Amino acid sequence: MVAYTFLSLTILAEPITERRAPAEPSASAEGIRVPPDAVLPQPGSGSLLPVGAGTVAREKLTYRMLGSAFHDGSKLTAADLMYAYMFAYRWGVRNEAEPSHYDAEVDAATAALREQLLAVKIAGTDSTSKSFRVGDVNVVRELFIIDVYTKHAPEDPDQDAVIAPPWSTVPWDLLVLMEEAVSRGWAAFSEPEAKRNGVEWLDLARSERVDRQLASLVENFERDGYRPESLKSLVTAEEARKRWAALNVFYKTHGHFLVTNGPYVLKRWSADSVDLDVFRDLSYPLGVGSYDAYAIPRRGFITSVERDKDGLRLSAEIETTMKFQRSYEIQREALPKVAADVLKRSAPECRYSIVDDMGRVVLAGVTRPGADATFRIDLFGKLAPGRYTVLAQVVVGSNAMNVEIRRIPFVVASGS
Repeated sequence: MVAYTFLSLTILAEPITERRAPAEPSASAEGIRVPPDAVLPQPGSGSLLPVGAGTVAREKLTYRMLGSAFHDGSKLTAADLMYAYMFAYRWGVRNEAEPSHYDAEVDAATAALREQLLAVKIAGTDSTSKSFRVGDVNVVRELFIIDVYTKHAPEDPDQDAVIAPPWSTVPWDLLVLMEEAVSRGWAAFSEPEAKRNGVEWLDLARSERVDRQLASLVENFERDGYRPESLKSLVTAEEARKRWAALNVFYKTHGHFLVTNGPYVLKRWSADSVDLDVFRDLSYPLGVGSYDAYAIPRRGFITSVERDKDGLRLSAEIETTMKFQRSYEIQREALPKVAADVLKRSAPECRYSIVDDMGRVVLAGVTRPGADATFRIDLFGKLAPGRYTVLAQVVVGSNAMNVEIRRIPFVVASGS
């Protein structure tokens, strides 16, 4: 345990509160040509087919994702990423050949993705840039590079990146297992569909009957190296056999099939409580302390406001934490005095709205600290002459609860 903690602390973790572009967008007025070998799942079947020549996208987003282990020890692969897309098209679109392979709730949940997605391409993998060595321990962290092409007109990179992100919280083999349970009429993916068909709502932990049925399937799939026809280009029979074996061992050890890739694994449950165990794996992208922002939310405070010819400059203080084993102390520090690594993890940002004298919002935005550790709100040429109120707040670690809002009068004179 001590060794794990030491190694985990050495990881240059990607803090969940760090402000960074979730994907690198690119766009062109003429559109972006999609590579002909990029693929798109087929509605109703989910099979991946190349889009071919001539497809033009409005936006391309490049994701760089750190893979890690699932709870059963299997490592995330390109098949896991692609099968999440395939599932959306297989169960979210009616298929006359297989009418039972449809769930209205899946349809509704994936409608925006299917409406905008044009193609996906695994551009490559990188197992060196994020890997590291500590003493005699090699920690290999695989970086997947995925290009996603959409019809969506580029707006805000943060918002654009959530339209069709390449990610799955469960391994492909578990998705396949759940599909088999639904296809065989043992359960349904959604509550409305379960009620309509008079079956259980699929539960991977609390339904002993379904788990026993799933366990029998897993043993058969392990023996046969089973994988769906649509995955045979991405997964060999031997790779599939190892996946089913890992899932089988997990079930026999934990008594359930709830395998995900999060930091906690389900240990036991009852009608009144749930116990979770911490999942220890050094390939996990988030290191020790990454979730502290949730347990210890911090705040920011605007301390002074200056006006210049282009707008406003705001100075601020933010709360930082000083830890002593399991204890901590919150301190306030002026932004220029905050250590660079602490500032990076804190990811402070100033969110503002501007209302006119009628109370109507005329402008809103987000700004981040400049080189001088102040926030600049550029208003040059953006407001008509009149009286306004700027409502500004400094958010630390994405914590927008109980923030202090500063009201700043702002006047734009005629001719300015």
